[in-house]
Amino acid sequence: MRYGWTRWALGTLSLMLATTLPANARSISEQYQQDAVAAATAIVRPSVVAIETRFDEPKLDDDYAYWHYQYFRGPRPLYGLWGTGFIYRDPGYVITAAFLMDHAEYIRVILDDGRSYKAELVGRNDTFDVAVLEVEWGPDLEPISPPFGDSDALKLGQPIAIVGKALNSVDTFATAGIISAIRKETPSTDEPTDDFLQFDASFELSFTGAPMVDVSGDVVGMVLETVGTGINLGVPINDVVKTADKIISGDTTEVIFGAETLFWTAGLANQGAIPQMFDVDGDGEAEELDFGMFVTYITPNSPADIAGLLPGDHIVYLDDVFLEKEYHWRRFVRDLRVGQLVMVKFIRQNVETGEFELLQTQVQIREQEPEEEEEEEE
Repeated sequence: MRYGWTRWALGTLSLMLATTLPANARSISEQYQQDAVAAATAIVRPSVVAIETRFDEPKLDDDYAYWHYQYFRGPRPLYGLWGTGFIYRDPGYVITAAFLMDHAEYIRVILDDGRSYKAELVGRNDTFDVAVLEVEWGPDLEPISPPFGDSDALKLGQPIAIVGKALNSVDTFATAGIISAIRKETPSTDEPTDDFLQFDASFELSFTGAPMVDVSGDVVGMVLETVGTGINLGVPINDVVKTADKIISGDTTEVIFGAETLFWTAGLANQGAIPQMFDVDGDGEAEELDFGMFVTYITPNSPADIAGLLPGDHIVYLDDVFLEKEYHWRRFVRDLRVGQLVMVKFIRQNVETGEFELLQTQVQIREQEPEEEEEEEE
């Protein structure tokens, strides 16, 4: 009887420990996380500014639907946009989302204490949605730049905070959450990459351009938008910084590859434009071809044209990058540099035999020449 009671008591105690200790540990962990996020927010807050713009003329179009319907006021002309930014390493600059600069004729930034300053747009990059503003703060103010982290080191589930400005451009709000995904593209790819940061922290419309902060107080991203059914996306800070530095340095160089492409579709295979099975890796066994970029057009005299690529070619590798997803093409092409040599491996149909062959060529990237303005007819 005693043995049975003892076994029951030990079992009950074990069950109690199993259920209470993790809960206690979880409570302690949550408290630590909340304290860490609060401390991180305090570090970044002095560097966060409100952004307000005024359009060159009132706008009433779908691009600004969220702003039109703010507070359910219904569609009516907008006179500008408002959002958030943060001071850059050089205190004379502020980083924000490029979208906020649309049609901006006048820009001002507002500090946490309510003081406002006129700003000028240095430049913007719509690929990463980054804009850089220059602000003349005056002799009595030394703006504080926040510390910047390494977005390549982020992990799924890592806690973050967002520090943004309220719709009145005065109050500063903060929300907390985690990095819930690191996505290839917007918004439906499951495999991780570093193109966009997805997070679950809620945010207001005016948080566009706000810094995403880790528990150490380092800025690791910039709030971009909400897409689909509540998917929140941000730009990794490494991309933001790289882009901002190019804008500040005046590097506006654009490069040209010269191939317009379409990612693989079953329709292309069904039409015979590309093979359904092909031995890409050269191991003697054909595999299903459901990847790669189909070339639809080659710009005359472009690097791709000079290298001998043709419409109808199906590119499967750029250097050692396997084009498994369209993301891999976009990521590679947007990081091209003037003078870079790119080995392109592609599939082409032999016009004489009708057989598909695996070929390769080398493309040397050059600077995009500015488009010549057409002369007005007299």
